[in-house]
Amino acid sequence: MEMTPRERLLASIYGKPVDHIPFSPFLAYYFDFLPEQIRAKGELSYLQEMGADPLLRGGICAYEIRSHSCSLTQTVQGNKRYETIHTPKGDLFSEYTYVKQANTWFLTKHPVSGTEQLAAAIAYFEDLEIVEKIKEANEQVDKLGENGLHLALLGTHMKSAYQYLLENFVGTEHLIYLTMDDPDALEELLFVMQKKNMETVSVTAKSNVLGCISWEDSSTTNINPSLYETYIAPEISKWCTVLADAQKPYIQHACGHIKNLISPMAAQGVTAIESISPAPTGNVSIKEAFSVLPKHVSLIGGIDATQMLNATTEELLSYAQELIDAKGEHGFILANSDSCPPVYPSINSLH
Repeated sequence: MEMTPRERLLASIYGKPVDHIPFSPFLAYYFDFLPEQIRAKGELSYLQEMGADPLLRGGICAYEIRSHSCSLTQTVQGNKRYETIHTPKGDLFSEYTYVKQANTWFLTKHPVSGTEQLAAAIAYFEDLEIVEKIKEANEQVDKLGENGLHLALLGTHMKSAYQYLLENFVGTEHLIYLTMDDPDALEELLFVMQKKNMETVSVTAKSNVLGCISWEDSSTTNINPSLYETYIAPEISKWCTVLADAQKPYIQHACGHIKNLISPMAAQGVTAIESISPAPTGNVSIKEAFSVLPKHVSLIGGIDATQMLNATTEELLSYAQELIDAKGEHGFILANSDSCPPVYPSINSLH
């Protein structure tokens, strides 16, 4: 019996039988560079026209975040953007640099560099209010219907607390110093952040969304397995428990070197790992990952961005079949990993 895109995607995420393996490309970066007349129709239309199963990653939230005592100011000078978070405990400064080729603002100075900014950081997160937008999220789920699957975002900043500090608030080097030199102060900040994150999970659990995701960007390029298991895994494990009780799968976005994080992620209770990538972007193949994952954990991805650029259509089709053959009894959704290069001529050929 033929399944709807939503049925096929959910079954694949849960590792259940499907009528065929879904193809659900991740159009980050790629879609923004398409002609305006295509973008005007929307991503859903583009995916449907190519015959894909639309897996809409992070397109909805069942809440919004508001600040009351804190505010943000921005100044742009050329390719530099300077941001200041004003809190009752002091200001936090950050700097971004725009790179035209990537159409992206890159964070080049983090707002927290040491313990002297932690009071302001705590004040910022304490001030955040999680406001329910369940009705709006449910309407988007209903509007999409059987035509695809929304994965709703979790977290005040779309990722676990420690990972957000690592990437966006403190940076790898300074966070390691804080972790080793002042763990008690760091724990105070993490406690506040994790509490707010859990509020977003609890709100989402009450909604009608059928799956959840966070932009964890899990990778041993910026965190070792020991720190991951100490600071990230326990928080996400709590998310998974709440979501499982609400019958909602949690999908972890992991787009880097995750070979040594696969087992800890599975132990957290994740239903699927999304954007898994082989070398050179990542360091683990689908076959290797399936060999160590328990059968109840599915995978999404498998095609590295460089393969999209360098392989012929025939080579990509052959490789896609190899990925499908390697899945065994696991659930699997074929996709490019993390993003699609803007210059790639056509992703349609993979369908």
